[in-house]
Amino acid sequence: MAHWTVRVKTSYEDDGKLRSVTETYLVNAETIEESQTKVRDRFRGTTFDYEIRSVAKSGITEYIGGPELIIE
Repeated sequence: MAHWTVRVKTSYEDDGKLRSVTETYLVNAETIEESQTKVRDRFRGTTFDYEIRSVAKSGITEYIGGPELIIE
């Protein structure tokens, strides 16, 4: 498995104003397509708009320590 950094821009309305935030997610996937699919699955059913802005190999070899968080 490789690690991918996926930048996602989310847009939502706050007091009548459109707000946007770009966040970076670390995704464990074999391919770039699989990383995009995992992010789309993560955001499915949300009440705000989102757009995948970029995907790149992270360069992270391994995650060590801390609680394990697996969202499937």
